[in-house]
Amino acid sequence: MSNANLNRALLAVLAALGLVLATPDASAADLRVVGTIPDLSTLAEEIGGDRVDTRSLSRGTENLHSVQVRPSMLIALNKAELYLQMGLSMEAVWITDLLIRAKNKRIASGSSGFENCSDGWEAIQVPESLSRKGGDLHPQGNPHFNLDPLGGPHLAAKVHSALVRVDPKGKAVYDKNYEAWKKRLAVKQERWKKIAEGLKGKKVVVYHTEYNYFAKRVGMEVVASIEPKPGIPPSPGDVTRVVKVMEEQGAKVILTAAWSNNRQTNDIARRTGAKVVELPNQVKGADWATDWIALMDGIHTRLAEAYELELEPKPE
Repeated sequence: MSNANLNRALLAVLAALGLVLATPDASAADLRVVGTIPDLSTLAEEIGGDRVDTRSLSRGTENLHSVQVRPSMLIALNKAELYLQMGLSMEAVWITDLLIRAKNKRIASGSSGFENCSDGWEAIQVPESLSRKGGDLHPQGNPHFNLDPLGGPHLAAKVHSALVRVDPKGKAVYDKNYEAWKKRLAVKQERWKKIAEGLKGKKVVVYHTEYNYFAKRVGMEVVASIEPKPGIPPSPGDVTRVVKVMEEQGAKVILTAAWSNNRQTNDIARRTGAKVVELPNQVKGADWATDWIALMDGIHTRLAEAYELELEPKPE
């Protein structure tokens, strides 16, 4: 049974058992915020400070297109006053039924408590055809923009505006914390700029399309994807295809997430002598990826190490 069918089965069981969802407690002091992934919930926590109580539906290590549904998710969504999603169909397979069954009008699409954080973002890899032959279908384009070095600032701005909209009395707090976040980001951006200069033009292979935004932003060249199409597992022929491309292009680094650091990935690395660099695809996906700035800083650092770039100038 597919993950999507398992998720639907779980929801059906919950409905059959007559799960009683609690009515949101209007007396609660903290604004209840639910994000689909930790990137959103941690940004809400950083910007919201003591005024918010945050929860992430994803634990940080999953394939974001097939997160396993849990009963606790329904309870969190039922009580939420602000719901944050990435959008671009990233969560569509598993979130749609949850939002319906949560029965919370405050976070229904179109309400003040619903924030689609992809609004205003210019997506890459928008399909020319909507045929299912193209693999996992994302009609609006690649949804993994949280891994773009400019994705975090976009998300932070969306989270900030959503918090102010839902809780205007907290605007002064949200503004102060948002400005502090941007100052912390600016310091790291100077470091990332230097690393990006060394990564420009480097050739890389990806398993899924998660790191394509990052590669495009810093000027790296993605020469092959191990998946023949997004969401389609590679066949032995696909492994041979990727090996051939890597040998022809001289690519020596493969980027993969924890969920896709599998037998095929390691087989390709063995046959080509390439390095496998496992990176988180979201905040909390590694012990060092505690928030979005830490996530992006760690990705830059590990890629610099993989390509043996000098992170700091050598002392004279």
